[in-house]
Amino acid sequence: MYHVAICDDDKVFISYIRKILNQARGTNQYQFKIYEFYSGEELVSSLDTSIHIDLLILDMKLGGIDGDETARRFRVKFKDSVLVFCSGVRAPTVKSFRVTPYRYLLKSYSDRQFVREMKEILTEVEKKSKEEYIVGHYRNNVIRVNIQDILYVENAKRGSKIIVCSECEAAKFEGQILVDDKLEALAAKYYELAFAHSSYIINIAHIEKIVGNEVYLDNDECLSVSRTYQKEFRQIFTKSIAEKY
Repeated sequence: MYHVAICDDDKVFISYIRKILNQARGTNQYQFKIYEFYSGEELVSSLDTSIHIDLLILDMKLGGIDGDETARRFRVKFKDSVLVFCSGVRAPTVKSFRVTPYRYLLKSYSDRQFVREMKEILTEVEKKSKEEYIVGHYRNNVIRVNIQDILYVENAKRGSKIIVCSECEAAKFEGQILVDDKLEALAAKYYELAFAHSSYIINIAHIEKIVGNEVYLDNDECLSVSRTYQKEFRQIFTKSIAEKY
């Protein structure tokens, strides 16, 4: 199920985009839940919800908060979502490109042009959805953290806390990145994450070596493996090395 937001002050055009989306999916079994917004203010005020928007189709010329500012606020919360600008007359600006739109569509396009563009847009949405990630929360923002960027995950009061690589996009957040799932649920869902201790799971891909009961990660951090998990943890690590080489 893809969550698609359409923000435009023209209700007729929103209905038209709905039709284009249905035509563009063709024989693909894309499932949409579409959210309609008729102003930038309305979209921005909805961003505090926990729903992750996979695709935003945004009119550039809006009353009140314009498309550039709406897109900027959207990007603060949704770093990796597919963003598509759509305009009748307005040309893209420097601000437009700062929020990394995937496409810039013109309302003057023919039906055929719209369908062709939308097919490529949906392919990009599908591609992003297949990347393994965990949806985390940073204050009032939602962020998708790629599994490959996670070093380890710790227990937290109401779920878990993610520790990420210093060079990844998620590391730009200086506060805690929290997830609702407990460690048991995460370890069961993602084979890369293995229990080394009752209070944390480690991403096997970031292990440099295991010496005794200590695990050295590729960021030079060292974590202990408790006696309870030592045998199983070593087996998982050995298996991952064998599969890699």
